[in-house]
Amino acid sequence: MLNKKTLEEIGSRPRGAGAAPLLAALAVLLSLGMLVFSSTAALAVLAAGATLSLLVHVKRLKRQTVPVRYDLGEEEAARFAEVRRACETLAASEKLWLAGDGPERPREQALLVEVAREAPPGIRTNVEVWRMDLGNARLYFMPDTVLLGTGDVYRAISYESLEVTFAPEYRLEEGEAPSDAEVTGQTWQHVREDGRPDRRRFPRNARLTEIMYGRLDISSPIFEARLRVSSRNTAMRFARTLGGERNSSSGEDPGGNGTARPNEEEIKVELAYGILGLQAGSPKEQVTTAYRKLAKLHHPDRLQDLEPEAREFAETRMRAINAAYSDLKRRTN
Repeated sequence: MLNKKTLEEIGSRPRGAGAAPLLAALAVLLSLGMLVFSSTAALAVLAAGATLSLLVHVKRLKRQTVPVRYDLGEEEAARFAEVRRACETLAASEKLWLAGDGPERPREQALLVEVAREAPPGIRTNVEVWRMDLGNARLYFMPDTVLLGTGDVYRAISYESLEVTFAPEYRLEEGEAPSDAEVTGQTWQHVREDGRPDRRRFPRNARLTEIMYGRLDISSPIFEARLRVSSRNTAMRFARTLGGERNSSSGEDPGGNGTARPNEEEIKVELAYGILGLQAGSPKEQVTTAYRKLAKLHHPDRLQDLEPEAREFAETRMRAINAAYSDLKRRTN
């Protein structure tokens, strides 16, 4: 198991190659010098130097790797298996990337997030560990804790203090959407009042795809990150698994701070608000205003002059708008 002493041992382990390369180089130089007197002696010096370098290298490797063994009970093993499955499912998403609060980069320029099987460097363990590479930091999901790796330093984050929340995220983007993303429709960067693309003033009017992604906010007292996941359902499942008891059917927070994790119905409501371009909990008047504006822009009857593909996208988008408005209207009455 990981504890403070083990983390200190990992942090103080030797780094780099050590003296082995220097010994090997010295042996080569000595053997070259011995060639003047005897090739046999030169080979003997070279062999002895290689053996000594190998022994020094193996000894240093052992000191560089700290063994951490787990003997998991049935309940602990089942819980850790859920965490591994959640990581494996997340890794299967076509795209994962970091999303910040500042100016957004195009999807092609965003920093990708990699999720893969890999034990933390410097640790030898008997369990399968999954890593989440976030660029300047890495998360390692161990049975008893999440390790935060920055450089050669590890810090432990308890699962109880790790907050993983999910939210659907509606976005307009150029180009083709990831294959596992939920496409809700299509529009243009510049539109006329009747909803058609304004090609007269903007001949290079970009066509935008309306996409519903999943957003994961991962935070703890010492770390936080925001991820965008191409598959909304995958992001939702990951958040539910990593939430632990906070994802119970009651939705209550065991920490007693009065917060609750969203259940399926709450997620549907937030998604409906997102389709209308509103913040969750917006008043009824704003819901109606947003619906009328979107209906004017996307109604198929106003797009009869467009190509069949564009009309099909408009019809799909209008169905999503109507469904979201109908759902919110029923809940706010």
